[in-house]
Amino acid sequence: MDGIIKRFTSFDKLIATSLIKLLYWIGIVFIAIGVVVGALGAFRAGFMAGVGGIIIAPIAGVIGLIFWRFLCEIYIVLFGMYDRLGDIKSLLEKESA
Repeated sequence: MDGIIKRFTSFDKLIATSLIKLLYWIGIVFIAIGVVVGALGAFRAGFMAGVGGIIIAPIAGVIGLIFWRFLCEIYIVLFGMYDRLGDIKSLLEKESA
């Protein structure tokens, strides 16, 4: 428990990558709900619109998932670069001392 509190109160190690992974799964749930609502909601406009919604909603969901994954990966890479730059800095400080 002490390690969790220390990690949360110090800024030596970022918790953003863990939060991004959590937000990724939350985003997947919202995209899935959006696909279901979009597919079923299209039937309110008529039968042919419903059939079109059943076809288009999953395609839009897949595109949304790919885009969401891409955004989350970009954030993880950026925070990973920050962590590695901190490691490089500490190695250089050890080397110069």
